[in-house]
Amino acid sequence: MIHRLLLFTFASLAASSIYLPGFTNAPLADDWAVIQRNLDLSIRDLPMLLTAPHGGWYRPAFDLFVGACAQFFGFEALGYHIVAFVLYLAVAVLVADIIGALTRRTDIGALAAALFGVHGAHAEPVLWISASNELLAGVFVLLGLRSYLAFRASSSPGIHYALTIVCYLFAIGAKETAIFLPVALAVYDLLDTSEQTRRERLRRLTPVAPLLAIQGVFIAFRFWIGSPYPVDIDPFRIAINLAYYLAVGLFALPDNYGYLTSLPLWQQQPALPLATLSAAAFALGIMGWLFRTSHRTIPRRQTRILLFAASWSVIALYPVVLTATGRTAFMATIGTAWLIAVLWGTIWKAADRRRLWCVAALILLIGTHAGVASYRAFWWRQAGDEMKRAIVWLDDALADVPLGATACVTGLPDHLHHAYVFRNAFPTLNQVRFPNYVVHAFLDDAQTDERCTGAYIIPYPEE
Repeated sequence: MIHRLLLFTFASLAASSIYLPGFTNAPLADDWAVIQRNLDLSIRDLPMLLTAPHGGWYRPAFDLFVGACAQFFGFEALGYHIVAFVLYLAVAVLVADIIGALTRRTDIGALAAALFGVHGAHAEPVLWISASNELLAGVFVLLGLRSYLAFRASSSPGIHYALTIVCYLFAIGAKETAIFLPVALAVYDLLDTSEQTRRERLRRLTPVAPLLAIQGVFIAFRFWIGSPYPVDIDPFRIAINLAYYLAVGLFALPDNYGYLTSLPLWQQQPALPLATLSAAAFALGIMGWLFRTSHRTIPRRQTRILLFAASWSVIALYPVVLTATGRTAFMATIGTAWLIAVLWGTIWKAADRRRLWCVAALILLIGTHAGVASYRAFWWRQAGDEMKRAIVWLDDALADVPLGATACVTGLPDHLHHAYVFRNAFPTLNQVRFPNYVVHAFLDDAQTDERCTGAYIIPYPEE
C-alpha cells in the first residue's frame, strides 16, 4: 500500500512539476479582491459565510481557506502557489489511487496521475489564486468518491457513508462546480451488472438519494441568493461550449485559443493550436485503432470502468455548460485521465506485437499536453512579471501626483494571452498598494470617462 502511494506521488510530482516555472510572487487580477475580502476572516464568521454570499459568491469553504492562507502570506502570492501546488498533487494522487483501486492495476493508476498532472488545461487552477477553488473542490470530490467506494466495499459502511456526505458538503462549499458528484455516483451504481434485475439496480441508488437531496437544496438556495453571472440558456452557446471542452480536455487545444476574443491569437500564432490538435488527435487515433483491432474480449469489469470514466467526463460538465474556461474544464479532465489510462492499459495487454505503437501514442499525447502546459505556465509567469513591473512603475508615476489626488491610469493590460493581469484588480489594488491616491484604471484600449475630469492622466508605457 505504501509503495503504491509512493509511486502515485512520484508520478504526480513528476508530471505536475511542469507548472512550477509559472510561479510568481504577484497576485493577479481578481486575486487582490479575493485576498482582501478574506484577509480578516476567522471561524467566527462561519454563520455569515454559510447563510449569505460573500463578495458576490457563495463559497464558504474556499473563503475560509483563503482567509487561513492570508494569515501567513498576506498579498505575497508565492505562498498561495505552493499551497495550490500541494492541493494539485493531492488531486493527482487521488486520481491515481481511485482508478488504481477500481482496475486493481498500479500501472494504470500511475499513468492516470501522469496524464492528469501534465494536462494542459490546468494552468488557471494551479497558477491563479482565484481559481484554486477548483483544486480545493477537486480534493473533496475525490475524497467523497473514495469514501463512497469504501462504503460499497465495507461490511460496516456507516463511517464511510458519513465521510462521503461530509466531503460532498465541503466540495460544494469550495465551488459549485462540485454539485455533479451524486449523479456520477448514481451512474457508477447503475453500471454495476452484479445486480440482475432492474429493481435490484434501482434499489442500489438508495444511498445516493440523500446526496441528490443535498444537491437539490443547494441548487435552490443558490438560485434564491442569486449569482454574479447571468443565467442565459442558449442551446447554440451550449453546443459551442461543449465543443470547447472536448477540444481542450481531450485534444489538447490551448485553453486561451477557445475564447471569442482569441481571434488575434489565431491570426498571429495559428501553428500552435493546429499542431497540438493534430498531435493529440493522431495519438488518440492510434489508440482507437489499436483498441478496435484488438481481438481479445474486454472484461466486463474493465468495460464498466471505461463507461464510468467517460460518463464522469460528461457529467462533470453540466454545472459549467453555460460557460467555458480552462479552469471549469478541471473536473471533467479527471474522467478524461481515467478514460485514457484505462484504455491504454487495455490496449497494452492486448496489443502483443503492436506495443511500440502503444508507447509512441502515449509519448505523443503526454508530450503534447506537456507542451501546452509549458506554454500556459510561461504566459502566467509573464503576467506576474508584468504586474510587478507595473506596480513599480505606478509607484514612480504617482510620486509626482499630490497626495489625495485622482489619477487615471490608461492602457493597463487586461491579460497576456489570457493569463490575467489587471482584470478586476482595481479598486482593491488601489486600496492595498496606493491608499493615498484615488486611482482609476482603464485597461488596454478602454476610453476614460467622467471620473477622469480634472484628474491626472497617466498612460501605461508600451513596450
